[in-house]
Amino acid sequence: MEATAVSIGKAVLNGALGYAKSKAAEEMALQLGVEDDVSFITDELEMMQSFLMAADEERAQTKVLTTWVKHVRDVSYNVEDNLVDFEIHAGREKPPILGCVPRNMRHRRRIAKEVKKLKAKVEDVSNRNLRYRLIKDGAGGSKPSSVGVEQGGTAGDVTSMFGIDEAWRQALEPKMDLSQLITSAEVDLRVIAVWGTNSDLGKTSEISKVFDDPDVKKKFGCTAWLRLMRPFDQKGFLHSIVRQFYVNSSQVQQPGIAQEETVVGADVLMKMEKMEQIDLVREFCAHVSSNNYLIVIDDLSTIDEWHCIKTYFPDKKNRSRIVVATQKIEIASLCTEQPYQASELKQLSSDQILYVFHKKFEKSEMDSSEPISVSTAATTVGSSLMSTNENENVNEIQEEGGQQPQGMGSGNALSTTSAVEKMKLDRSNTIVIPEDVIVGRSTEKQKVINSVGQPNDNTSSLKVISVWGMGGIGKTTLVRTVYRSQQLGGWKRAWATALRPFSPDALLRNLCLQLLIGIQEDSMAGGDTQKKKNVGTMGFQDMIIELSQLLEKQKCLIVLDDLSSNQEWDSIKDYLAKARRVILTTREKTVAKHCSGDDGNMHCLNGLEDDAAFELFKKKVFKDARSFDLHPGMLDQANLILKKCDGLPLAISTIGGYLANKPKTAMEWRKLNEGLSAELEINPELKMIKTVLMRSYDGLPYGLKSSFLYLSIFPEDHIIQRKRVVRRWIAEGYSREMQHMAAEQVAGKQFDELLDRSMILPLEARTPGSIDSCQLHDLIREICVSKAREDNLVFTLEEGCSLGGVQGAIRHLAISSNWKRDKEVMQRMLDLSHIRSLTVFGEWRSFFICSKMRFVRVLDLEDTVGLRDHHLGRIGELLHLRYLSLRGCRSIFELPDSFANLRQLQTLDIRGTLIWRLPVGVTKLQKLQYLHASGCSYLGLFRDDKFGDDIFRDDIFSTYRHFIPVEYDMRYRRLILQAREMYRSQWLEHHTPCVCCVYALSACNLLRAMGHLVWRPQRLEHHMERTRTHVLEEAVSRHDICNLHCYFTTYDAESHKLYGIKVPRGISKLKALHTLRDINVAWGNAAIQELGELTQLRKLGVVGVIRTNNGKFWPAIAEHNQLRSLSVDFEGSSSPYVESLDDCLGGNLMPPKCLESLKMRGMLIKVTEWVHWLQNLSKLQLQYTQLNQEALEAIGKLPNLVVLRLSWRSILRSKLCFPGPSFPSILVLELSYILELLEFERNATPNLEVLVLQGTVWCNSRLREVSGLEFLTSLKEIRLDSDRAKELVQSKLAEYSNNVTIKML
Repeated sequence: MEATAVSIGKAVLNGALGYAKSKAAEEMALQLGVEDDVSFITDELEMMQSFLMAADEERAQTKVLTTWVKHVRDVSYNVEDNLVDFEIHAGREKPPILGCVPRNMRHRRRIAKEVKKLKAKVEDVSNRNLRYRLIKDGAGGSKPSSVGVEQGGTAGDVTSMFGIDEAWRQALEPKMDLSQLITSAEVDLRVIAVWGTNSDLGKTSEISKVFDDPDVKKKFGCTAWLRLMRPFDQKGFLHSIVRQFYVNSSQVQQPGIAQEETVVGADVLMKMEKMEQIDLVREFCAHVSSNNYLIVIDDLSTIDEWHCIKTYFPDKKNRSRIVVATQKIEIASLCTEQPYQASELKQLSSDQILYVFHKKFEKSEMDSSEPISVSTAATTVGSSLMSTNENENVNEIQEEGGQQPQGMGSGNALSTTSAVEKMKLDRSNTIVIPEDVIVGRSTEKQKVINSVGQPNDNTSSLKVISVWGMGGIGKTTLVRTVYRSQQLGGWKRAWATALRPFSPDALLRNLCLQLLIGIQEDSMAGGDTQKKKNVGTMGFQDMIIELSQLLEKQKCLIVLDDLSSNQEWDSIKDYLAKARRVILTTREKTVAKHCSGDDGNMHCLNGLEDDAAFELFKKKVFKDARSFDLHPGMLDQANLILKKCDGLPLAISTIGGYLANKPKTAMEWRKLNEGLSAELEINPELKMIKTVLMRSYDGLPYGLKSSFLYLSIFPEDHIIQRKRVVRRWIAEGYSREMQHMAAEQVAGKQFDELLDRSMILPLEARTPGSIDSCQLHDLIREICVSKAREDNLVFTLEEGCSLGGVQGAIRHLAISSNWKRDKEVMQRMLDLSHIRSLTVFGEWRSFFICSKMRFVRVLDLEDTVGLRDHHLGRIGELLHLRYLSLRGCRSIFELPDSFANLRQLQTLDIRGTLIWRLPVGVTKLQKLQYLHASGCSYLGLFRDDKFGDDIFRDDIFSTYRHFIPVEYDMRYRRLILQAREMYRSQWLEHHTPCVCCVYALSACNLLRAMGHLVWRPQRLEHHMERTRTHVLEEAVSRHDICNLHCYFTTYDAESHKLYGIKVPRGISKLKALHTLRDINVAWGNAAIQELGELTQLRKLGVVGVIRTNNGKFWPAIAEHNQLRSLSVDFEGSSSPYVESLDDCLGGNLMPPKCLESLKMRGMLIKVTEWVHWLQNLSKLQLQYTQLNQEALEAIGKLPNLVVLRLSWRSILRSKLCFPGPSFPSILVLELSYILELLEFERNATPNLEVLVLQGTVWCNSRLREVSGLEFLTSLKEIRLDSDRAKELVQSKLAEYSNNVTIKML
């Protein structure tokens, strides 16, 4: 686990170092004459990188080091930004005079000075490492030292360093005596944690004073002091406890007989060396069952260690005590019973204070069934030396009671009490959890049980069943119920939890011991005696042989809880090869896939459904109450809480348990709702939720942490499109090109890894196996937002946001739709000089972009309201811009010429706008890789239901066009003619504006004169009611109206040419372009010729392909061997429904052979002559193709076709028959608006999983018959959009047994 600051620091430093070493930086340095300084900066950054790696290896996470890392991070940002800035200015320099004299010496001197300043900053930050001795020489092997608090620091200063604020200190109880806490009269087991503000100093001596006090010791039957070793050794831990129990027990060491202490200790050690493992376990159980005990756990460092340790010590209600000493305040607060109280124990010096954490005395005891920490069941089962069954049997033994241990015998092993020897050791006597404890998981439970099967199955090979999902989803709880289920029969069972650091030896010994104990207990119950074996003293190879024999002789079910990597499984799988069944839990899909292999043995746990979540919430809040009053106010608040929990059982259980002890009123629940984010941070009873979820975050590689935190830009419940975030990561530098992997592949892999680690939630995709979008779980997003805010990585301007804590430069700024647009706040209270990305949700304001934003790389204005053409001028000043999205901005008609300045631009997304032509300057964008245009006309936008009411209200096309009166049309034409004559006779004849612009200005002036239009903004509703005139909104300028009229003049005359986008001459210069869609080739053949030169294209979308130009189009792209996705559309033709797209194909002319995705919209008449050429095709979408049965059969022979979508008029007939055998690989079949009869013959579509029938409501001849569904043996899901079709399909499915799910669209 590394701090967020270190993770981000390493990621940013790697980015800066990568660019400093790049060829572009080298050329820039040579051109500007600063190569020595840039080389020095590169070397220093490389040294910083080494320091950070050393700190990570040594786990040196001091506050001083973290501060230094933040400085490294900031200077790395500055280095990369400035080097890129220098490259941009160097690229814009004109050639030198006479080939040797630079044109702009002043500009070069400025850059040289800035490089010197940058070098000085880097050198200063680097020297701080030596100045403060942050990291020592790694060769010595010593741990890093840190700078302590200044001698004059106060207690308040010290506690502030450790995250303890003034409110926390004020809540402290007066000084508490440790001896009083330990010897208090409470009968319950109490855990007392001691923590100090300066490492271990003072803790040990203070605890030792009480531990060694004779008056304290005589109150306990047995005592032990244990200092934890790394890695945690469970056997050694148990051995040390038992040894100390005998040495320190009142039966052996009576007061006043000190001279016998050495003799007794030696005798105990000698005899314990010969003790077998099972005897050691029984001796321990007998002691803790029959005595009260005092245990000191020294140097506890992780919550996982505590979860394992606490299972050893049952609460026998006999005044037992456990004292924990730790260096971490979070561990101290989590070990103690909840709710806890922190009290000052002792102030040793100005910089050393001891605190004691203990249970609040005034609070009532919490119900034992409620979660105490990270899902008690999920961490205690199998965490100790024994499995779940052993733990339960031990509990049963302890409840039956036992006598005091006898004195030391003369035998070779410690004698046990007769009570222990006579105990019944029947392993079938396990405590079965009631079925109603597991809510909403009955289906998942049965699936896992079915996967395990019965011991008498004939399968003898190893079968690995994996259960995976995000933290807190209930994996361990589900597997525990399966493990204890009586449905599984007579499996020999063992359970082990993978602790950290992972130890294969410890885990395998654990399993071997459990199986051995089980066999010995069964033998003893049957009256058979056999030689006992001590697994603990075996060598590794001997232990492995013993384990192998046990697995071979017995039919074993092994549970491995919480595996975290493929390497962990690989290190033990060979030793478990003879086991029949293994169930493992993991948070990562990749681990589950690696271990199970077969997808059928992988079980993904998702969040609870709404009804199940509500049922679990009620059970936790109202416990055993049979009736309760949940009035509407409480119900509303409950729904808000459950929405926040989003089906996560851990969160529902924990919050429900917390509310169980609170007044059950709507007001109380509303208070929790309003402050839930803060409660998760500070409330001890709720912090466990974040602790569990933080484990997933902490386990992310440092590069993936930055990519994950970047997602906090998006609002709550926002649907995050995969392609959008992937391209943004590339633009930001989070995903860079690696060996044999393009940046897009790296980014895609990062997205998939976040999915596999359950950090983001996938949304249902149209195609099985592909994830196009995701969301953040609300509680995961809380972590994401808080961690991103910690280091000023992301800041969101939203309603109620606090600007007081914002210090330093912000890297990524998001503007929420609910934020009050306040120019003063944004430009004066925030440091915008180092912003790298600006994302706007909701309404646009012109002041969002200012001159300070020199280094913006990403400008994402998708679906922004109020953005107009004249606002785009300032975007041309953002010289570092790499990603620009105007998608969904419906009132943008034209890009300004200043876009030619955006030489770093990689992605330009203008889909959903009214832009129909690109400026000539676009051809200068040599780094442009993705160019996405809408591919549809204005009317086509209405077919897209993604746009909301706000977007439609923002549409100035529909708003203003109908205000141009038809009766004045001739007068407008005369004005245009007059304007032409005027411009001919004046100096403007060389700068003649578009005739449509003159027409627009004249029209606006005329409307204004007639009273139909007013220029100054007024209240729209009031003005229109009184004057019946339209108010030109404040954000719309005359320039916007000109562009509007240019658009609809073309719309009225040649609307078919507004589909797609018109590209300028010279588009073939963009050699980096690999995604281009959708361009309109109906404007002329020049664009088609230039397409032939873009041989690097991987995705291409073209409209306007008609009979007169397809003979040029297909030859132009025939040799595009890199092309993987192609869309060809007749839109753009004046007579679209009679145009043929493929009449020139066949013979020697074929489509590009490597195509994997093809979309055709238009008549196809030669399918049978060319479709066989596309052997790699996996996706095919057809519309208006008018195919016959022969063409369909030809398509059905494609071996790799996975997805087939047939839309309106794609088939000539209303009856569709899929002959057999055909379509061998198809998984998804979508049929829209075309069907009357649908038939599947035997062996047709044998692998079909998803069948979509839509458009049955709109079609004149509705679906009347579906036959052959019984032949679709792989079918899992049918999606329909009408009740009539549902009834028809249900009746057909009822005729045979199936597991097909019907979903309504």
